[in-house]
Amino acid sequence: MYAADERERIFDDIVTAKTWYWGRYAPENRQSYMETRLFVEARMYDAFSRKYWTPKQPRPVFFYIFPDLSLPAIDERLHQRQQYDELNTKYLLIDIQDLVDTTHISFTLCDSHRSYREALIQQGLSADESTTTHADHGTVFHIHELAEVYARNEAEDGLYFEVQVWDPEILEHWRAVHDIP
Repeated sequence: MYAADERERIFDDIVTAKTWYWGRYAPENRQSYMETRLFVEARMYDAFSRKYWTPKQPRPVFFYIFPDLSLPAIDERLHQRQQYDELNTKYLLIDIQDLVDTTHISFTLCDSHRSYREALIQQGLSADESTTTHADHGTVFHIHELAEVYARNEAEDGLYFEVQVWDPEILEHWRAVHDIP
């Protein structure tokens, strides 16, 4: 969602700070990662537009939903990321029910790159090495379908969801309500 020169500066800041998965933004990985990221975002945007309505913005803000994840488990995940030199990674817990407007919020089963793995391979782009494929992969859902998709997939090991917020005002409103700078 940033101009190319500003995006490069932001990527450099992420690499310097060494936060969550910072290696994808390292100069040697940026181009490949961004080609993949932009392809997946465009695919989700188009699918969401066809299935529901046009998202407010063409680029989302991403979050994860880990069912039944406790604070100690979150701390353990962050501790595990330290092996990749990610010492400054933080987390933010948001209750979806606290969001006033969920119109422009979607999700995929697992990370969107993993979910769209087959499409990435067909496009000749870099794809997750995972060979596990689920029936709901390659599909973007509206957030109101979360319980239904969860019920269909709850037996899967390591189940999680990636959330895409296509309207930054949703998050700005949440920040204001919770007095977060």
